[in-house]
Amino acid sequence: MMIDNFKLSDYGMMLASFDSGAANSEEELGMDQETVEEYVGQNPVPVYLGSKYTNKLRPQATIVKNPCYTDHIYFTEHECREILRQLTGFRGYRSMQIYPFEFDELLYFRVRVTGVSCRKISGKVAGILLQMECDSQFAWSKEFHISYNIKADEVIRVYNTSDDLYNYLLPEVTITSPASVSSLELTNLSDHNWTTVISNISKNEIITMDSRNEILTSSNTGRIVMNDFNMHFIRMVSGENQIRSNSNLTLAFRFRVPRKAGFL
Repeated sequence: MMIDNFKLSDYGMMLASFDSGAANSEEELGMDQETVEEYVGQNPVPVYLGSKYTNKLRPQATIVKNPCYTDHIYFTEHECREILRQLTGFRGYRSMQIYPFEFDELLYFRVRVTGVSCRKISGKVAGILLQMECDSQFAWSKEFHISYNIKADEVIRVYNTSDDLYNYLLPEVTITSPASVSSLELTNLSDHNWTTVISNISKNEIITMDSRNEILTSSNTGRIVMNDFNMHFIRMVSGENQIRSNSNLTLAFRFRVPRKAGFL
């Protein structure tokens, strides 16, 4: 396991469990949903309006000394302090990687440590138990970097392999135009012709779009590019996305896709 730059194996530690029944344990996957609906008039059957997730992944991990590297299985005061110093008190979420013996792909979790306790044997610390909270219900894939050189009216195909089939994937996109463009249009033919329009792009200007956080910036100092934008941030549906540009340009995508994997 590695959280940010803290890797257990670098300290002669590993994940384990003190629960003899762990092989038959039941764990929450954070997929609980709340239905949003409304009763209309005297109709006894409500109108479905939508749903929303009401939980997150809340993994637990137990750290012990790796007996393959040491005969001293108990933690010293200094080692306890080092673990607490590295893994508690940070703000926001940090990336955590788990290296199972078998996996289809390397997954990342965005976690924060919300509680710490220790397991003692004969008054000595034999294990440190971490209570964690993820940023969502999902694990995340590696970060994908995909770049396209597009000609006017050419259609490119970008694939979204997300496990979250019914929500948009919101990537970070860099747009570079080799020539001045009065009105750039990027149309996702797979999303009911959803069109992103940015006007008054100058030669070699670099537009950076963070769709997740709805931030649009330009390499041209002082330009407020949002004034020339139709507020349609680039988004991707599940599966194939056919995207067409009305001008020559370079499109570079950066994104991770969510995985419904629980906590491995």
